Amino acid sequence: MIKKLLNVAKASVLVMALTVTVAGCGENNKPDDGGGNNGGSTSSEIVVTLPTTVDVVKGENCVITGKNNLTTSDMIYLEKDGRLSTYSVVEADADHFAFKLPDTFVEGDYKLHVKRGDRRVAIGNIRINVVARQIQIAQGTTIYGVVESAEGPISNVVVSDGINVTTTDADGVYQLASDKQLGYVFISVPSGYDCKLNGVFPDHYRRTITSASVPENQSFTLTKVDQSNYKILFLGDMHVANRTVNNDLGQFRKVAAEINSYYKTLGKVYAITLGDMTWDLYWYDRNYAPADYAKTINEVLPGLPIFHTIGNHDNDMKAIGNWNAKSPFAASVAPPYYSFNIGDVHYIMLDNVDCSTYNGDGSRNHIEGQIYDPQWAWLAEDLKYVSKDTPIFVMMHVPVFSTTGVNKFGKNMKDCDKLLAAFDGYNLVHYVTGHTHRSYNIVPENEITGGRNIYEHNLSAICSDWWWSGNLTPGLLQATDGTPSGYGVWTISGKDIKWIYKCAGKDENFQFRTYDLNNIVFTKDKDVPNLTNANMIKQWNDITKAYNGDQVGKNEVLINAWQMNSRWTCTVKTADGKDLPVSTVSAYDPVQILANATQRMNSASCTSAPIGTPQNRHHFYKVVAPDADTDLVITVKDEFGHTWTETMERPKAFNKDVYKIDIK
Repeated sequence: MIKKLLNVAKASVLVMALTVTVAGCGENNKPDDGGGNNGGSTSSEIVVTLPTTVDVVKGENCVITGKNNLTTSDMIYLEKDGRLSTYSVVEADADHFAFKLPDTFVEGDYKLHVKRGDRRVAIGNIRINVVARQIQIAQGTTIYGVVESAEGPISNVVVSDGINVTTTDADGVYQLASDKQLGYVFISVPSGYDCKLNGVFPDHYRRTITSASVPENQSFTLTKVDQSNYKILFLGDMHVANRTVNNDLGQFRKVAAEINSYYKTLGKVYAITLGDMTWDLYWYDRNYAPADYAKTINEVLPGLPIFHTIGNHDNDMKAIGNWNAKSPFAASVAPPYYSFNIGDVHYIMLDNVDCSTYNGDGSRNHIEGQIYDPQWAWLAEDLKYVSKDTPIFVMMHVPVFSTTGVNKFGKNMKDCDKLLAAFDGYNLVHYVTGHTHRSYNIVPENEITGGRNIYEHNLSAICSDWWWSGNLTPGLLQATDGTPSGYGVWTISGKDIKWIYKCAGKDENFQFRTYDLNNIVFTKDKDVPNLTNANMIKQWNDITKAYNGDQVGKNEVLINAWQMNSRWTCTVKTADGKDLPVSTVSAYDPVQILANATQRMNSASCTSAPIGTPQNRHHFYKVVAPDADTDLVITVKDEFGHTWTETMERPKAFNKDVYKIDIK
């Protein structure tokens, strides 16, 4: 029985009616355009209707349908990367021909040649897909495929091109009538399955490879796994740019080495980035773009499955229009938005950086906190397949809310109300964001949530203050609010979710720092004598006014608990057990002043705030000790009952060696 592909004739085809001349003797194995007689006298016309793409079941013949006049005496040559492989035509009639491919055949794009007699003629290009089964392609389908595992086809898998959404049928088959506008297709990886890894990148999406009118096969093979218990590492802004001025790449490799050692102790683990893995300015200045980041991350975190969120600095600043700006990221890292499932949790990556006004001049005039179309329609379709009792994690780069004071918050996103309404009716939503290079956390009882059972975790950055403090003062890599370089660690057991922040170079018990303000004094003359700009002197005075010496002798102790929220508590006792009252305050972190500001502001050329300048933040506790020598027992407790205690021996010195963290 002749096996014919179904519906391939609907694809756009390349038809070449070529005349070749068979030489009277000898053999010429060079490709020919079909013209000339090369001394021969017999003319034979080769007719081949060649589709753009064809599916071949492994172990079966490659069948090309369409008008042709080949016979079993002709030979097929496939050319790839300058190398030729030869195949005999094993069957042929006026409507098809076929040749046998070996089991070791690698699918991909090839140039097909026909050899008749002593002449070989290049016909055209074809993509050959090796598939599990042939699919009856429906009218209008342009992207199709099978989602399966070793156990067989997987039904009800959600598949999308970013606009259209469908699901696989009982045979694991999906079909999309896509115009391929966004240039990719992705599966919402179903619960209980892992993708194959391409380095650290899960194989959950594909770039489309043919024109909008041509059907193409994009199939996915998954592995069934136990996801009842696992961990997620949330990796905030990295800003890897290969700069020499702050050795960002060298510092990043050290932090990544620490992550690499840690995650291997955790059992089942995944990671999710929160955007700004790269730095658009240095795509050009330092020749370090998303493709370079992809190479680096594969080198430093091998084997860790990492799903990626796009950030404002992951867009091409010299592109014209939104989709062109996102194209390099989509080509090398991930789609700008998509979803997946792990265990009982549904994860959604959204892109809230609108680059529609990019005009190619590098001005980077994006709109932060704005979700652009067609994400809203896609999100509504995606959520149709998610039950209301499913915990949902929403990852974006720009935060939903802003922090305005101690346990006070405002709306940050342009589309904040619309976003919150999109998830109304769901039992639990966690927003996990980056961008600010600071730490703050919103819980459901905070007024800004409007009574919804929602959280926002705005996580600090891997790069902290854009790698400056760690370069200027080794061992003190930390963000503008004093949060040390680190990452979120979520423990998920079914629908039970707990979280913690892990500082790079420290174990999970390192959750706060203490400062004896009797011993902390910053002055212009001592710390930034070379600063001459009047505006910057004023800023220096604002940053350091709590540490200008007026507090010395007042026996105050400051505690930076960077991940605190309104559910946390801090208790302080004297060594003999007396409870001391504790208040929650805003402050500039003294170590960040020491590590960054005193280094970068001590110059006559400092006329504007250097990147990484300390900021007044709201996750500090303060207590007044009875005197300068009384030791304190300080205990901080989170909402899960974790307690961390420091016995603070006072007076406590203040210098970089006391607070240094070695990231090896």
